[in-house]
Amino acid sequence: MQLSFAHKLLSVRDIVLDNTTLALIPSKNHEKARANADEIEVVDFEYLVNGKKYNGFYARLKNLSGQEKHPVVILNRGGSGLFGHIDAKHIFSGFATVIIKAGYIVIGSQCMGFSEDGAKDEMGGEDFQSVLALKEFIDTDEMADNTRIGLYCASRGATATFRLLAETNWAKAAVVISGVLDYRDDTFRKEMTAHYEKMFGGSKEEREKRSVVCWTEKLPRNVPILLMYGTSDWRVDPRTALHFSEKLLDVKIPHRLVLFEGNDHFLKESWQESRAMAALWLERFVRNGEILPDIEVHRE
Repeated sequence: MQLSFAHKLLSVRDIVLDNTTLALIPSKNHEKARANADEIEVVDFEYLVNGKKYNGFYARLKNLSGQEKHPVVILNRGGSGLFGHIDAKHIFSGFATVIIKAGYIVIGSQCMGFSEDGAKDEMGGEDFQSVLALKEFIDTDEMADNTRIGLYCASRGATATFRLLAETNWAKAAVVISGVLDYRDDTFRKEMTAHYEKMFGGSKEEREKRSVVCWTEKLPRNVPILLMYGTSDWRVDPRTALHFSEKLLDVKIPHRLVLFEGNDHFLKESWQESRAMAALWLERFVRNGEILPDIEVHRE
């Protein structure tokens, strides 16, 4: 794939659907994954931010017209380190597939570098700068419409998503799947105490910096947020979404909270429904620029 911002990168490598990747995808989805690979092109790229090497990814439909500008989705990954990084299975048969096939250019940072001298993942520390840097690539991309940018994330990716909302004015809408909203309390998942210490030190200050519930008032009032959580999630307490929704109501930020009964962290039990909701949200507020609903109290 030819990238118009390739001159800003250290390297670019095509990602393909091979037998190794297929082994990571359930066999019942192999045929669909192969069909998707015929339609989608994707690359991994390496770039410098503040002297540190990071990896990112860029995907789009192969038949996307080069004669017009297309809306963009910044995809903020889940997991930490290599666990949860965006790879071919996410592109061709998973998290990102529906959005790419809907005609969006999808770009994201792995929030770490894959090379031996690559940057360390800090789950929202200095690695956040690698997400901010994506805007420069979007601005340089001849096929991208930098006035129509959406945010799409899962799990830990909510940290980058909400920091982008609080610190920039790029986004028209955000979709959050099972997002981590509060890093302060580990009682729901006690093993995260040691994990946070390993990733970013685990101090109170660093936890609050990553917890949008601590600074909800900094979020813009003109960017609608779709929150989707599973009530049977063992990784993220869905009740944090209820508390966060209350805070969004307090500061009058348009949002929709959907709790999928009996669903896990990945919303697998409602995969088609949840992804269709995500695509529609982006269609309404990113692609079409739909006028925001009036969230002030009003009578019939």
